[in-house]
Amino acid sequence: MNRASLEDRLWVVTFIVAVASDVLSGVIRYFTSMIGAAPATYLPKVLMLAWVLLILIKRPKASHALIALYLLAQSFVSLSHGVALEAVGFWVWTVMPMLFALTASPQALELLNGGAARAAFLVLAALCFAGLLLNSFSPMPWVGQSVSVGGHNVSVATSSYVGVASRLTGFGRDSASTGLMVGLLTTWLLTRTRSKLLQCALLGCAGAAVYATTNKTAPVALALVVGAHCLLSTSTVRRACLWAAGVAVGLPIATFVATSALNLAGGGYVMLASFQDRMWNTWPLLIEGLLKDNRIWLGLGPGGFGSAATYYESAFGFNVAYADNTVLYAVASFGFFGALVLVWALVRLMLRAEPTDRASWMMLLYLLFACASTDICESIGCLLFLGITIRQLRESVPETYGQLSRMPGHTGAHGAVDERIAERHHHDALLQVSRGAFGRHLT
Repeated sequence: MNRASLEDRLWVVTFIVAVASDVLSGVIRYFTSMIGAAPATYLPKVLMLAWVLLILIKRPKASHALIALYLLAQSFVSLSHGVALEAVGFWVWTVMPMLFALTASPQALELLNGGAARAAFLVLAALCFAGLLLNSFSPMPWVGQSVSVGGHNVSVATSSYVGVASRLTGFGRDSASTGLMVGLLTTWLLTRTRSKLLQCALLGCAGAAVYATTNKTAPVALALVVGAHCLLSTSTVRRACLWAAGVAVGLPIATFVATSALNLAGGGYVMLASFQDRMWNTWPLLIEGLLKDNRIWLGLGPGGFGSAATYYESAFGFNVAYADNTVLYAVASFGFFGALVLVWALVRLMLRAEPTDRASWMMLLYLLFACASTDICESIGCLLFLGITIRQLRESVPETYGQLSRMPGHTGAHGAVDERIAERHHHDALLQVSRGAFGRHLT
């Protein structure tokens, strides 16, 4: 393995800082607004944007040009629907964490799987747990506050309730993002930790933390991932990812057909009120709004849907703020054809990637479970870990080196491949030890 350069180390530091900015979002926004430096909150995103631009200049590829042309075409769709040009730029700003994560080099990926990065993620997980513990005893001063940034009223931390119970945010911006981050960090650490005592302590704290947020998506996804980690082989986990992707695609379609055919209405299930609202209101009404005027084929365009639509309003006549399903979010933004391309690309990657990097498959499984009832592309943490997971799985896609190894002048490439394969086997052995230790402790 080549030695990590300063550039790789800076990339890892930026990634960890970006995760920390999401974990401590409420705290950072509150204190920077107190000293009159609210825009400083966006410094990690500025660094990620600068990094992506640097990579595009230093290592341009034909695929970059194709993606840019497609986004340009979709931007014209946005403008034709009356979406402000600023909203299109805001959408690019929103997805910047995923674009940054996709630029990771193989050496940066190795550093991110190393002991120093694990220690940093463990500290951030502890901060998540501590913030929710403190919030359960006393209200946080930043909850319900807002600050003006660029002429827009930006929430510091959202105050919300389920029934009469307050949704706890901890040090984060809202309960949903905090709950998702707890699940992301727990999944990352669980698959990279050999100590069964630390694994049990981690799961115990994570369970209590996501329960405190009253978020239902995160604990369900995390419970399914823990069960899969203990009971399933990596090949079976890969098949589970394909099924989870199918559920995310089919769930809103099934509810739309059911509500249209049977005229179903929401009942009175308090515990599942939010999920019930998705099934009988959010998903069917959004699909119905997109079908009107045939907007479902090309979508509303970047900036026409999601958080950008809350800052730059457009008169579409239906809910364009959230979808509570990432596939439906993609349909609303890029239309049926665009979403079909994105789903095809993800399924193609899952079919081609080898089941060697167990940790990445477990993280993908968590994200796929979460995306069935959450807009994960509106969460900085989810975008970062989705990008890094895709990047790691792409590293495990087998390449044709046989012919190159028989040609003169290509022995070095063959040796590098052998070294990468050996490194992956070592990493997978570590994960098998982690899985076996935790499974034995449970039995």
